[in-house]
Amino acid sequence: MIAFHAGAVFRVRDGYTGAALPPSGVLCALDGRPCRPVAKQEGYLVLLDLPAGPHTLVLRCRGYREEVVDFTAGETVPELDVTLKPGPSYPFRQMPVRLDLAVQKGGAGLEGFHFWLAAAGGVEIKLAQASAEAGKDQLRLFCKYPETVPTPAPFLLEDGKNSELVTLCSFEGETGTLAAPLKKTHSRGKRLLPAQHYRTGPGGTAAALFRAPCTAAAFHEELGLLGSKELAEGENTLELTLQ
Repeated sequence: MIAFHAGAVFRVRDGYTGAALPPSGVLCALDGRPCRPVAKQEGYLVLLDLPAGPHTLVLRCRGYREEVVDFTAGETVPELDVTLKPGPSYPFRQMPVRLDLAVQKGGAGLEGFHFWLAAAGGVEIKLAQASAEAGKDQLRLFCKYPETVPTPAPFLLEDGKNSELVTLCSFEGETGTLAAPLKKTHSRGKRLLPAQHYRTGPGGTAAALFRAPCTAAAFHEELGLLGSKELAEGENTLELTLQ
């Protein structure tokens, strides 16, 4: 009997609606060569028997932009959230809200810069406990419709300079379980905002599309909050200058 071992797991979602994408429609290339991950329900793709070390997975799907994911295989199996962003042929039902973002450092556009964008979605999630202490991996949360919250999924725990990125693994009743313990302490009422990963292209630019006007926050896991922008209908711009 031949045994296969999971090397990496990817949860693939539509970056515009947040819905899981049928994995059968996603074409993949691993380290420059076409590959066929094992497709599971609810948008899961599993790569088997990966050599330890860094890898690059490229995902392509009709109606979406190409997505590049860098990851490292090793003793633990990485589980990564991947959002495919709409392309020119995406079937929009209404005109989206667009954000054109530019990242500069030293007076020049910063290409290949990884960051997250978070914005309030249709369902609001807030901390419902007096204090969520650093080191805890369970939160008491308030949400009118917890059954509509996608899990597992990344969220920005919005708390000014104290903000941090978390992965909400499950949400049952009033209890949310995180993939890793909190790094910081947060007080009641702080929001959890759905977050998506982005990487700047040539000239340090990136574009994001939203379903309705909102406030979008740019976040980096080491640098913290980079800036925010209240988005109106139509096109919006945000320039970020890194020190």
